[in-house]
Amino acid sequence: MRRLFPNAWHVARREYLMRVRSRTFAIVTALLAVIGLAIPLLPIGFQLIAGDRATTIGLYAGDASLESSAATSLEAILNAGASGGGSQTSRYVIRAVQVPEDARADVRAGKLDGLLSISRGDGQELSFDLYTDQRASNQAVVAIRQAATQVSIADRLSRAGIDPGEASQIFAPTTFGITPVDPNARHPEESFGPSYLLAMALVILTFMAVITYGQWVAISVAEEKSSRVMELLITAATPRQLLAGKVLGNGAAGLTQYAAVVAAALVGVLAQGVVAERLLGTGGGASLAGVNLWVFAPFGVFFVGGFLLYATLYAAFGSVAARQEDVPQVTGPMILVGMAGYFAAFIGLTVPDAGWVRALSLIPFFSPSMLPMRMLLSQVAPWEWGLAAALMVIFLAGALWVAARIYSAGVLLYGQRASLRAVLRAVRVDR
Repeated sequence: MRRLFPNAWHVARREYLMRVRSRTFAIVTALLAVIGLAIPLLPIGFQLIAGDRATTIGLYAGDASLESSAATSLEAILNAGASGGGSQTSRYVIRAVQVPEDARADVRAGKLDGLLSISRGDGQELSFDLYTDQRASNQAVVAIRQAATQVSIADRLSRAGIDPGEASQIFAPTTFGITPVDPNARHPEESFGPSYLLAMALVILTFMAVITYGQWVAISVAEEKSSRVMELLITAATPRQLLAGKVLGNGAAGLTQYAAVVAAALVGVLAQGVVAERLLGTGGGASLAGVNLWVFAPFGVFFVGGFLLYATLYAAFGSVAARQEDVPQVTGPMILVGMAGYFAAFIGLTVPDAGWVRALSLIPFFSPSMLPMRMLLSQVAPWEWGLAAALMVIFLAGALWVAARIYSAGVLLYGQRASLRAVLRAVRVDR
């Protein structure tokens, strides 16, 4: 440790100040923070632009009794499904029309969102036709199709002699529970939605950090090497001191920018309810009730450990690049490892208790995202945390040893494209 500091500290301070004091860093950080703040508020903005307008559907049946009963049933079904039964505002309005040609013209003019025609065939079966400019996958079209199916089933039961009151009991919700095999396991329905979204966010944030800011470290090394500044630096500090300083300095600058963006996004999430209340007059916002927020403690520790692991290896690979343009090529293996962890974690979101997920979550390249994800969606045994932490320390120590040798050899390879054989031969020499 004495052989690294204080020179490594001076290099880290120089790298950090060069990054954060640049105008580009300030502008990009501000823009990313604005984006992070705006993303949680986008749904409210869309509702505000749309004016929270109800969907108006014209209904033509030709039969007055059928038209009246169908309109009442459709409106009740659609609004119950749209509001979940807890809103006093009608999201769908069914309006009876007498002249279908005029109603079609209103649809084309935008006065109606659609025209639903109902007819009864020779077998007394109801058939529905929706005249609209929306696609079949549109949310309103899907809701109207489902409501029409319920109306058709109710009509069949009525023609079969079943009382409408009995029909409603037939379609009443069924009591259904889930009992986990492990009595100590997290209940499958316990805050699943918020926990799943938070787990997904942690996976994405980890992937973006290691890829984006790992590239920062590699580009910084290649930049000074290509500008011949490295020749001056290695006279004042050893390659190991330069490696440690660059990893710490560029890593700290990246995490500073990252913290600003995450803080802005968190403010946006917490402000959702207040903004929705002020602008739309309705409550809203993300609810974290029941979510295991203790996950942020181990996540922070493993995130920093994983970030240092990736950044150290990125610096080593960056030292091999002869030019800045070669950085994406030489850092390709690290990008592939990061993407493998990202896709594995995303697949693991649906099966957090699978054996392969438990195994991969112990590997230091994957544990920063997969362990917190499992903690949110399932259970992580204490021994798994301990084993993952021990492996992280071992991998980080090994990465520092290997990266120091690669770095000490790579920064001295000027004027040539470093082949694998040349790098391996130079790495054998201790510096």
